[in-house]
Amino acid sequence: MKRTQNSNPWICAHRGFNIIAPENTLPAFALAVSMGAPEIELDLWPDKDGHLIVCHDPKVDRTTDGSGMICDLTTSEVKALDAGSWFSPAYQGIRLPLFEEVLSLVARRTVLNIHIKTPIAQRVTTDKMKARGKELGERHSSHAVIMPPLPVGVEDVIPEIENRPIVPYDETVFRRIVDALQRFDCMDYAYITGEADVLTTARAVAPDLPRCCLEGHMNFSIVEHALEYGCQRVQFCKGLTTQAMIDKARANGLICNLFWADTPEEARAYFDIGIDCVLTNNYQPVAAGLSR
Repeated sequence: MKRTQNSNPWICAHRGFNIIAPENTLPAFALAVSMGAPEIELDLWPDKDGHLIVCHDPKVDRTTDGSGMICDLTTSEVKALDAGSWFSPAYQGIRLPLFEEVLSLVARRTVLNIHIKTPIAQRVTTDKMKARGKELGERHSSHAVIMPPLPVGVEDVIPEIENRPIVPYDETVFRRIVDALQRFDCMDYAYITGEADVLTTARAVAPDLPRCCLEGHMNFSIVEHALEYGCQRVQFCKGLTTQAMIDKARANGLICNLFWADTPEEARAYFDIGIDCVLTNNYQPVAAGLSR
């Protein structure tokens, strides 16, 4: 299924079917695709050798038996780590995959929502942003349900976040991502998701590869930035989105993603208020529930 063949609304397997298998691993992606997921989401970081590692965090500590920043580890060091035992003994020996390994498994079988992660050095933190991040993390780890209706008004925008200097994402690394998509004939099956640094480089290097905005996703300014960077999509964050934001995105022709909903009832409620694509950690039960 190509990007253009997705019929609204649809669901995206966030980090694969990650309630059943360890997130961002080949088993999690294989399970989602084998069950018919029209889209999967994955996260990319370059390692010390410049290879693209699929992992959500900048460090390997949470999801492997190792420690350290991915950017400081060689490919062989990363591939030596066990990325499955933390989840279940049944997945002992599973490794963090390279981007090309994921493409080899799922190329042209599903749409790829490729979250290119922003280096920590470019992040600006304030007490208020830390509190938002902590609350978001707690909601996500507990699979908390937040049902509409959403707040209608504009929320508090933190100026320090909006005014931070932006250093464009490394062009060499970005070209490796594009080259891999081209080698696997996946340019029509993918879009990239990122913050300002990624969007700046993406527009310069591969302007025809669709962009999904994350800039401002925790600062209530995401729609404005999506328009600023010429994005086709916006990825809202549950608990940090108002109905006015969704309405503005739709009025400007943006495809609206939502991170996340893990029950069919919650996903359906967000579709009803204007969301096009819901990311879910719990792909098969949500998909089955929506089909009834």
